[in-house]
Amino acid sequence: MRYLLIPISIVLFLSCAERKEKEYAIQTELKYSIDTVLVDSGDEYLHLNDRLLISDLSSDGKYLYNWNRNAFSLEKIDLDELQLVDNIKYEKEGPDGVGSFVRHVACSPEGKTIFWSYEKKGIWDQQGKLFRNLSINSILKDADFPEDFELFQITQFPNEQDKFLTLYDEWDTNTINLLIFDFSDASFKKIDLPEINKSTEFYSEILFNGSKVGRLNKDVEYTVDQNKTIIVSNAYNYAYIYDMITDSLSFKAWDGPLVGDKKKFQYPKEVDYEKLWETARLSEEDMNFGVFNWDEKNKRYYRFAVKTIFGEEKYDYGAYKPIDAEVFLSIYDEDLNLIAESKIPEIQNKPSKHFVKDGKIWLYENIDDELGFVRISIN
Repeated sequence: MRYLLIPISIVLFLSCAERKEKEYAIQTELKYSIDTVLVDSGDEYLHLNDRLLISDLSSDGKYLYNWNRNAFSLEKIDLDELQLVDNIKYEKEGPDGVGSFVRHVACSPEGKTIFWSYEKKGIWDQQGKLFRNLSINSILKDADFPEDFELFQITQFPNEQDKFLTLYDEWDTNTINLLIFDFSDASFKKIDLPEINKSTEFYSEILFNGSKVGRLNKDVEYTVDQNKTIIVSNAYNYAYIYDMITDSLSFKAWDGPLVGDKKKFQYPKEVDYEKLWETARLSEEDMNFGVFNWDEKNKRYYRFAVKTIFGEEKYDYGAYKPIDAEVFLSIYDEDLNLIAESKIPEIQNKPSKHFVKDGKIWLYENIDDELGFVRISIN
């Protein structure tokens, strides 16, 4: 049976590890400036329905590649010139097809594009041709893997064309682990993430007519910067750090002066589908921790945490409509020591797609159906 994954928040366990960041003076008042820019798309209409969630930056940070699932094309946006410069067409089917439902795209270190769909996983060039098929299923087929599992997006190692990583989510046991693939010898290894899988403190099973159909409060993500994979939960203020050069795993936890160390509400272990959105609202009104983004110019990491504020109006499918948000920004040094944390009252909704370029945080913004970015500069 396939479950429905409800992408709201995740349950993880907070270790009692020593919080070394308390040795540092944590600044709680930041000086910053904010501006807004628009992208010139000419006569084209950029695909904004997915809020840039299926997009990625080039390795040099100059271009943003946004997947247009309606046109089956990658919109190549020059972030220096703030204009659309190309639409790269891809096939849905056939030998060069990327599959009918693309879930993720990622820029490879050598300038090609990794596509991740249900039908196919591979690397394509910028002429729409399949460069390399990544047959992960053939590697896993002889392994002792359950039938019901989910793989996250795949990321290529820097300077190692045969090595890739992803996260692996086993539905039946509710465990998430790190997988490292080596296509040079068709091998893989699994790295346990024990702090993630120790507890179900905020976990809720969604029931429909008495049967399990999904999970609430399960959201693990990762980002890759500086040859480090940083794996986070949005229920806990901690992270696993996998060093792709030394093949080592470490763990850090924080207790921010403004955002704390984890969610605070207690959630039911089981939720009937009829009450799903009431529980989901409670989860989003609680603190939700975001992903890490590296600032190459200033040599530091940024991470948002958000509490969403809702009205009583609902969408057609039943979820409550947000009307405001409390947005906090945490800043860390190169060693992931927390050095500053501040509320950003000018940002009044949960940050969607965002990244760091030229020392500024760029947050996606739909401005009258045109692609815009709100940029935050920390002074």
